[in-house]
Amino acid sequence: MEWVGLSTGDWSVEGVIARTFVDRLLGVWRAPEGGAVVIPTSSVHSFGRRRPLEVVGLDAGMKVVEIRTLRPNRLVAFPSARLIVELPAGHPVPAKGDLVELTGG
Repeated sequence: MEWVGLSTGDWSVEGVIARTFVDRLLGVWRAPEGGAVVIPTSSVHSFGRRRPLEVVGLDAGMKVVEIRTLRPNRLVAFPSARLIVELPAGHPVPAKGDLVELTGG
């Protein structure tokens, strides 16, 4: 997994990019404590999870297009997203419409 930083004017988090099948399958279980997983996709699931996730969809321009709390054993799709950021439940998230800067990776 590649380490990355994600930030806006008043929000930031460190995380990893999940490029392999196993990394995408495990999602935030592979993230650093309290960190994010960036997944190049437009949909994610929470099957097998016991806790909810904060899910942020980013379009090709790195603009936040959708934010949802994903409860266990659910599926969510953001058709206009190109990247999904998974965060632990309750973690701060950027605002819809914010531009997110990705550093590293």
